[in-house]
Formats: sequence, C-alpha cells, structure tokens
Amino acid sequence: AREAARSLQMKNLVDLFPIFGHLDHEAREELLVLFQPRMASPGDRVIRKGDRPDAAYFISEGAVQVTVGSREIRLAPGDFFGEMALLSGERRSADVTAVDFCRFLTLDRRDFRTFLSRHPQLRAHVGELATRRAQANKADVEAMVAT
Repeated sequence: AREAARSLQMKNLVDLFPIFGHLDHEAREELLVLFQPRMASPGDRVIRKGDRPDAAYFISEGAVQVTVGSREIRLAPGDFFGEMALLSGERRSADVTAVDFCRFLTLDRRDFRTFLSRHPQLRAHVGELATRRAQANKADVEAMVAT
C-alpha cells in the first residue's frame, strides 16, 4: 500500500508539473523528499520585491498574482515562481500575492541549486523559462519608461 501511494504521488507530481516529466524515478523520489509544503491565504504576500531569494515555489492548489512593474500575471496549479532570483542570485524582482487559499511545494535555495546541478536538462529548461520571463519583465519596464 505504501509503494502504491508513493507511485501515485510521483504520477501526480508529473501530471501537475510537466516540467518534471523527463526526470527518472529516482529524481522524482528525491524531489518528493526535498519539497517542503507551504500555505498562503488570500491577500498574503508570498514574495516581496527586493527580498533575498529563499525558495522556489510550485503551486499545487490555488492561484497567485505576480506584479512586475505595471504588469500583473496570474499563476495557477502547475505553475511555479521564485526561480529567477535563485538562478541569478539577485534580489526578488516582483511581488507575489495569494489570490486564493494556496498550497505550495517549495525547494529552498540550497536544495534547488543542488537538484538542478544534478539534472542539467531540467536546469537548462528552468533557465530558459527564467530568461524568457526576465526578457518580458525588461520589455515591460522599458515600455513604462517610454510612456
């Protein structure tokens, strides 16, 4: 029964977060051990712009609003945030606020970096997504300055 429950957890992990789909069984097991649960209520500020990065957040339930400049982005189950500052080492570039009751699976800074260093394909994918997000944020700031 325990093994069946663990298999279901790993299947749910990949169903909810397709970014982990290419990881092998061992890597998924490792993630399940490393993840720390966190919760937030509507209106809670999960991340504040300018804070030092502490973790990456993977949304398992609920929704958040990411505010970058004048742009607001809604993220829901299956999405993640907080990775940009962990990859760059810079302070947080956005505010993230819970809009629903939320449950997150988090990876603290050390576990996030260690896990990605062991899985270069995942690191490349997460890095690519972070680069696209940073470019979109920069374009938004430049558009605000131009107006």
